[in-house]
Amino acid sequence: MEITVRVEVQYNAPEQAIVRDMLRMFRTPVWVRFMVRYISPHLKNCAPANKEIMEQLAKWRVSHTPDQHTQCVICMNDASEVIELPCGHQFHQDCIESWLKMRSTCPTCRHQLPKAFSGCYAVRTLNSALLLKEDHRDMPKEEILNSRVGKEPVCAVVNVTLGRVGEESKEHQFPCVLNALLLHSNGDVFSESDSTEKLASPTSTSSATPTTERRRYQELPGPHHEVSHSRSKRVRVN
Repeated sequence: MEITVRVEVQYNAPEQAIVRDMLRMFRTPVWVRFMVRYISPHLKNCAPANKEIMEQLAKWRVSHTPDQHTQCVICMNDASEVIELPCGHQFHQDCIESWLKMRSTCPTCRHQLPKAFSGCYAVRTLNSALLLKEDHRDMPKEEILNSRVGKEPVCAVVNVTLGRVGEESKEHQFPCVLNALLLHSNGDVFSESDSTEKLASPTSTSSATPTTERRRYQELPGPHHEVSHSRSKRVRVN
């Protein structure tokens, strides 16, 4: 089983850092360790409910008579037909289904339901893309790479893929593929090894919605773009 997590990370770069330094840092074990620490709380606190629980929701349906008053605390509307969780709290089916796709606890009492994933996971792939500013748009690639970012807030979009590690494999080492790229606000992407001289073509649009940015980044090229390998780090999800 694999888990893919997408996060945006913001931090202050070292004083003398340039864009090229950031790409190199994205391909180091230090960056992998940082990202493991960054996503671990999210995985532990925001794991969805497992498939069996989602399939049982329809069996937990309860109907109320008109004189009975039940309010779904997720949407705050009255409900005549609800899903009652094992802890006794009731919600609209659509509301609780959406909730349990993101979390595995009762919205009211935080009763813990079985999680979709638990145990130990190893980082298989870490794709990091540094978000560029608008003034980088028409600059030559080499000039972009040598631009100073020291002491400025730097934002990166990171996709982390984790693979489940069995009990018998906990002491084994697994390869971790590290990809470092640059991402413009319109979704154009490139790396140090690209032959193109400019980040964007003259006909490209100057802006894009967040939805477009997310979609483009999820379709980034694979490991042939500035790939490094590191020993995989572990994440335990209880």
